[in-house]
Amino acid sequence: MPHVVVIGAGIAGLTAAYRAVNAGHHVTVLEAEPTAGGAIAPATFDLPEGQLTVDAGAEAYAARSTHMTQLLEGLGLANELVTPNPDGSWLYLPEVGAVPAPKLGMWGIPGDPAAAEVIQALGAEAAVRAAADLATPMDAWAKRRAEGQPVTVGELVADRFGPVALERLVAPVVAGVHSADPNDVDLDKIAPGLLDKAIQRGSVAKAVADIRAAAPPGAAVKTLPGGMHRLIDALLDALRDRAEVRFGTRVTALDPATRTVTTQTGEQLTANQVILAVDAPSAYDLLTPSTQLTKRPAYGTGVALVVLVIDAPGLDVHPRGTGMLVSPAVTDAHAKAATHVTAKWQWAGQAATSLAEHRHVIRLSYGRITDPLDGSAPGHDTAEADLLAMATSDAAAMFGLEHEQLQAGLVASKIVRWRRAMPLTTPDNTTRIRAVQEAARTTNWIQVTGAWFAGTGLAAITQHVTGLPLNPLQ
Repeated sequence: MPHVVVIGAGIAGLTAAYRAVNAGHHVTVLEAEPTAGGAIAPATFDLPEGQLTVDAGAEAYAARSTHMTQLLEGLGLANELVTPNPDGSWLYLPEVGAVPAPKLGMWGIPGDPAAAEVIQALGAEAAVRAAADLATPMDAWAKRRAEGQPVTVGELVADRFGPVALERLVAPVVAGVHSADPNDVDLDKIAPGLLDKAIQRGSVAKAVADIRAAAPPGAAVKTLPGGMHRLIDALLDALRDRAEVRFGTRVTALDPATRTVTTQTGEQLTANQVILAVDAPSAYDLLTPSTQLTKRPAYGTGVALVVLVIDAPGLDVHPRGTGMLVSPAVTDAHAKAATHVTAKWQWAGQAATSLAEHRHVIRLSYGRITDPLDGSAPGHDTAEADLLAMATSDAAAMFGLEHEQLQAGLVASKIVRWRRAMPLTTPDNTTRIRAVQEAARTTNWIQVTGAWFAGTGLAAITQHVTGLPLNPLQ
């Protein structure tokens, strides 16, 4: 059988290995870390009343993803999928504080500028400006599209809906999901087809409404009861007797001429195909000796997640729905987003209240791509004590609780930091990442995949992995 070597045991690497063994290939997975999962990881609390486990990384996937559905069906998990509480999320905004997020939208771009929650978030004057999109011709944007000019989320929204809509509706979502400034994010990267539909309909809001109406009915996201991290365990189980998965094994060199993979111990493996399921800077380091790459992709500032286990009766009524996204312009909170885990997922709520009546889990995230590189902004490099103090203060303010009461009810906490899993989405870095992809392709031996190459989210990653050509050279 052809030998496929997969480097990296995150969701991309394990999915690629699963696909390769199903195609009849001999597969070896090499992972530098002692565990699998990458950005899918559990946070387990050993509490006096018992154990409580929630996700400390990716917690769900886009339900529209047929590739994820097929993967879960193959693993025997599709019948277990659950959807979130339909109450929806909120926004935390300057001047107005916490308000419900618009129900009809895409990446915060409103599909109905006249909706009550849009007016509440923007104010009457800015809402009138946003509604101008419905009657303003798209001619200038049609010209830009015809000329092939790139379009960022920020410039389109500011032009069509006004700067207040950009700051209060779109920036919190893009910053919360991508840790990025909407002015740096390519519109086609996160909302493919939106601009073309908007040109056709003469309005971005109308295009958003059309796309949302055409989406399959049901919840936008799904997960597994117990947490999305169960997917990693299922993939490892599926590979256990069909592939060799080795942890603590760092790859130090790739040689397309001899088709050999070298590890840190000097061991050499001969491979008919290599799949690099690592971040773009790591892929660059392995590819550079045998290619013409000259500019290394850059890591962003990273993010930190603070998971709080709290006994708080005030959270029983889910005062902010399933959580909230925070405008970067807010000055009285440092978090970019907060998820009320036990409100969002019924399984989590049941697990928590089985331990204590008013027990809740809140997860707050810190760090944006727009943060200075010196680590001065709250995020990946912030000390644990400082992060915990911020998290309790932010959670109280954002969820309408007394800070002293929240602190008194704090049962446990965990801090998880992510850096390599977060691709920097600036145009320059995107160009460098594409160069890495092209360099790998020219070897006729190496494929690259993962969030840096596919985009953020499990749906994007599994779609990218599914599209990899699995035709090992004999």
